[in-house]
Amino acid sequence: MDYQIKELIKQGLSRNEIFEQLKKQSGNQMRLANKIATFEHGSPAIQTILLNRILLTLCLLQAFFGVWVIYSNVVPMDEEFGWQGIVATFILTIFYFVGLFRKSFTGYASYILLCITVAAGYVYFFNHFPVVSILGVLLAVAGGALSYTIKVRLFPHMGFMDVRKDENGMYIFE
Repeated sequence: MDYQIKELIKQGLSRNEIFEQLKKQSGNQMRLANKIATFEHGSPAIQTILLNRILLTLCLLQAFFGVWVIYSNVVPMDEEFGWQGIVATFILTIFYFVGLFRKSFTGYASYILLCITVAAGYVYFFNHFPVVSILGVLLAVAGGALSYTIKVRLFPHMGFMDVRKDENGMYIFE
């Protein structure tokens, strides 16, 4: 399968065309999509690699900012809950970082959902911590938008959360 993908890339086919051509041969379309996404695809791949590195940096920055917010605002009020939040943030950051580093579809999709959730949380606490909320929303929106941009470049044949068209042209959710 890897050889076929390399040959189709050399022929100048787009990721979407390669996916459409090979999806009937593949038993697992998600695995095929991940394989196609990780192959270098000409000069746009350099831009995608750079954007992915920026996204990894944003992921770490967002995590450090979140830990700082929890440590400075939640730990003084409820120490046990605050430390549980810090541990949870640390563990989730590792999972998201690995997913984004491996360029997996689920890594990008779940990180987008995290950014939406985090942005909503910062908006909710805007009246109590306006400056922190603005910075948190900006980080979350930037991370979510960049993650979506990279996901669309790597997986043009997939929808927002794995919604795509089937053979009949109907949208399906997997």
